[in-house]
This record gives sequence, structure tokens and C-alpha cells, in this order.
Amino acid sequence: MIETKKIFIGVLNTLQKKPAKGSINKPPILLVHGAWHGAWCWQDTYLDYFSESGHETWAMDLRGHGDSGNSKPLRLTTIGDYIKDVLAVIAEMPSAPIVIGHSMGGLVCQHLLNKDVSIKGLGLLASLPHYGVKGAKLTVHPLQQLKSSLTWSLYPLVSNPEHAQTMFLEPDADQKTVDRLINNLGDEAYFAFFGMLIFALPKKPDPATDTPICVVGGGADRTVAVEHQESLAAHLGVQAHILQGEPHNLMMSRNWQKSADVFLEWITENNKN
Repeated sequence: MIETKKIFIGVLNTLQKKPAKGSINKPPILLVHGAWHGAWCWQDTYLDYFSESGHETWAMDLRGHGDSGNSKPLRLTTIGDYIKDVLAVIAEMPSAPIVIGHSMGGLVCQHLLNKDVSIKGLGLLASLPHYGVKGAKLTVHPLQQLKSSLTWSLYPLVSNPEHAQTMFLEPDADQKTVDRLINNLGDEAYFAFFGMLIFALPKKPDPATDTPICVVGGGADRTVAVEHQESLAAHLGVQAHILQGEPHNLMMSRNWQKSADVFLEWITENNKN
């Protein structure tokens, strides 16, 4: 097994794995997590699998998440701050990467299509669509909503273990995976929510952009439903890959390799040279 290294880029924690020996001319991959998550959600699945497939693979903690620091209170952190984090990590990578963003991380990474940055492709995994959280289903108890508003914290929305499992995993997910999710979920930026609602929605990319794009969603996603994945794909001029039976956290499901293989096939097809 290839060693996972923990390296800081400024205050940003990144988990990095070198490619398998003998691999050449394969682009590196950067994994960007979604709301309430961190680099931990990619471990033991995508992070290892992509590395073993010959890609140097990085998974980052956005500021205020996991082991990354933050220069201001998390609640005041914005989508713009997260975009800066992704750009900062890309700048330190060995070459232009494939960037794969999950959920909120997918919305953050959609902004890269209108930034002066070189990437080899954009993968969107159960991503929020271009119209933001209006494409998400966050059914929570009114008291949790009230607590969230009073404290400027989004953690109450995922604090109930049963509700969190419903949002992110299969109903019959194994207990080890459920425990890993529940024990690692953290708070999310309150200001970022407003960005995802209206103030920081990604613009449609220039029609001249030639960045390959791959949209992958779960047919059983109870947070960002299939119709929103298909709408996002149509907006970006591609076809959505919908994997039946898969939940929101496809990278943590028992069938995580199915979605990983969709990305690997797409990467191979678009990097034949």
C-alpha cells in the first residue's frame, strides 16, 4: 500500500498519495469534499484507488474543516474563500490536475471553469447544481432549523445520526461506515449557505471552454435528486451518469468503486495523448 502523506499548504491540510510505480503520463487528481465533510470522506476508497490506478491523488480539507486552519470564524467563511482554497492547492500540484468535487465541493469547483487556472478535467460527484441549494433537499426538524438560525451554525442540520445517514448513506449501510460518517461530520459555514442560495452561484462557462466535464450522481440520492444532476449536466453540455441505488455519498457507499470507475474511464478517454 502506498503511504498517505499529510502536507500543509499554508493552513490547508492535504492528504497526498503518490501513483503506483511504473505509472507515466497520468494527470494528478484533486478531491474536494462537500459541506460538513473533510478529506477523510475519500480515504480508503477514491484516494487509494486512484493512486493505485497510477494517478498522484490529493484530498484537501477546505479551511475550517478537518485539520485545516481558518483566519476567521467558520460561520463567516464564504464560497469565495473555498474557491481560493482550491486554487491555492492546485497551484502546488505537480501539473494541471483532474479536479473532482462532491456536493458543495462540486459547486465550488464549477467556478474553476471561469477562472484563470489550468485543469485537465472537472468531475462533479452528486454535485449541487448551478442553481445551488435550491436543488437540495434538506428536510430537518423545525427546532433544528431554529437552532441553526440562532447560532449561525449549520451543524444542527446534520446533528441527528438517523437523519445524517438518510442524507448521505444507504438505509442499510454497514455500521462501521455509519459510525465513520457520524463521528467525523463537522460544522459548515453559515455565510457559505447564502452563497449557495444566491450570492455565489457559478456562471455558465464560456462556450469556447474545452475542459472535459463528467457528472456522476446516485439514483437513490436523497439530498441532491436525479433531476438536479441531469439539469446540471444539461447546463454544462454533457450527459449525466446516474448510478442506480447509490446514495449521496457515492465515495462512501458499499459500491463506491462503480462511481470511481466511471471517473477513471472518463479520465482515460480524455487523456489519451
